[in-house]
Amino acid sequence: MLGIRELYASLSVIAAISTLAVYCLYFSRFNTRGVLWWAAAMSSYLLCLILMTFRGYIPPFFSSFIANIAATAGYVFFWFGIRIFFKRQLTSSVLCCGLFLFALVTISSAITLDHPTLAAGKVLIIGINYSTINFLTAYELLKNARHSDTAKVLAAINIINAVIINFRGINILLTQSYNMYYTTGWTTSAYVLWTSASLLITTLGLLMLIVEELHSKLARQAIEDPLTGIFNRRALHTITPNEFLDLKNSNPSLGLLMLDIDHFKAVNDTYGHTTGDALLKHFAEQVSGCLRSTDSFYRIGGEEFLIMVLDATPETLLRLGERIRKHIEQTPLLTNLAPIYHTVSIGCSLSNGHDTSIESLLERADLALYSAKSHGRNYVQLPDVA
Repeated sequence: MLGIRELYASLSVIAAISTLAVYCLYFSRFNTRGVLWWAAAMSSYLLCLILMTFRGYIPPFFSSFIANIAATAGYVFFWFGIRIFFKRQLTSSVLCCGLFLFALVTISSAITLDHPTLAAGKVLIIGINYSTINFLTAYELLKNARHSDTAKVLAAINIINAVIINFRGINILLTQSYNMYYTTGWTTSAYVLWTSASLLITTLGLLMLIVEELHSKLARQAIEDPLTGIFNRRALHTITPNEFLDLKNSNPSLGLLMLDIDHFKAVNDTYGHTTGDALLKHFAEQVSGCLRSTDSFYRIGGEEFLIMVLDATPETLLRLGERIRKHIEQTPLLTNLAPIYHTVSIGCSLSNGHDTSIESLLERADLALYSAKSHGRNYVQLPDVA
């Protein structure tokens, strides 16, 4: 059986490989939010393991005190990196929590440095701190990536880590065998083996998270209008006839609202295309604020937009259309020169038993939009409304 020093030396090599891999991610084109925090976390883990490997050859101040601080920093940095990766801010409460846990480990390590009799209690305190951060990290992973198997695996690793760390701390506290923490045996061997595996799986998991993020980003870019951030025409045409029929069968009626900004060309000619783009973004933001979470919003042309409404009726379509029309009319685009007042014409359509694709609804919504413009614009029109 390998001795404790050989076990930690082997773990240090694995940590070094993991650290190098994460730094390669940071300096590669795959770099994304949170990777630098992960690199810092892996560096902290590596420092801790190197110091533990040379325990007995270096002063306890380094092999115990600094090692515990480095490990704590690694756990906290990893948690912060996960939050940032999922676009969650490091709020003051999160920073204070991380600082408190870090301070608690630092104080307990400092107090027990010259009092070996208190060491078992220190192990339990540190174990509770580490497991707390593990659970917080697992919570972030499960909350923000519910449909990601990779995130679920990483969350499971953090939960298992928390359980194992607490088990070791409680076992040492009950037996008062603090030396078993630094001696070989099946428990230590199993712990080092698990830590080695979890480090490698975590590193691979971080890479998979980044790949999933890039894939999701590319998929969004393919169906997202780059100017307004809403769906584009391609997203609308990805709805196959079968998907359309499924939507129609699961809803009493599907409704479309086709929107066209009135006299948009005049805005471009008068103020320039930059202002025209600003108006399009402003318009999309204002309309989005009028929609329900179940409504889908598309930009299908230059100044043409489309809204898909589930479980629609003529009354709900007209009510939504009027709410949008009035809001747009009363909300000008504010510029340095002057506020730009604008209006919108809206044509509505409802699915019927003869529709087999979304194209027929689009045609009727387009006819209704033409009718709205013929009424003098700034108007909401259903095909069957005079």
